[in-house]
Amino acid sequence: MKEVLKKGTNIGLWILLFLTITISISIFRASDLKPSVFLSGMNLTEGEKYDSKNRVSIVYFWATWCGVCSTNLPLVRWYADGLENSSRFSFVTVEEGENFSELSDYIRKHQLKFAVIPGNSQLLKEWKVGGFPSFFILDKSGTIRFADSGMMNPLSFLLRIWIVYFFF
Repeated sequence: MKEVLKKGTNIGLWILLFLTITISISIFRASDLKPSVFLSGMNLTEGEKYDSKNRVSIVYFWATWCGVCSTNLPLVRWYADGLENSSRFSFVTVEEGENFSELSDYIRKHQLKFAVIPGNSQLLKEWKVGGFPSFFILDKSGTIRFADSGMMNPLSFLLRIWIVYFFF
């Protein structure tokens, strides 16, 4: 029993170390991001305008041609569904915007229900999106607090949004 407890503690400490390092890198990456292009007020693919309503915002940048983004789709759906009616959090995605008809076909084919903003090269440049997928987590005032690239596991995701909610 002692051996199991010792191994469990050891694994827990490694996970804690991993989360601490990745969160620190994410905060550092976000520290120099101050885009002049804001997402609130931008048109969604359904024609509505996006409004974060003074909530912590999770912004997911992706592309229809991105294999990792397609693989990540069930997780993104889970995040979007879980935050859909939240009074604390807002979830929006930004597709790279190269081809609107391709985006519309992709949305229809994959039956996407979450908010999608068709992006453009200026928006990607302002937000310093260097690869897909990318996650940005903003505080209620719109300041980017976390910036990550690649798939984000649920523990890291939930940890980041609650850190922003309680501490920023």
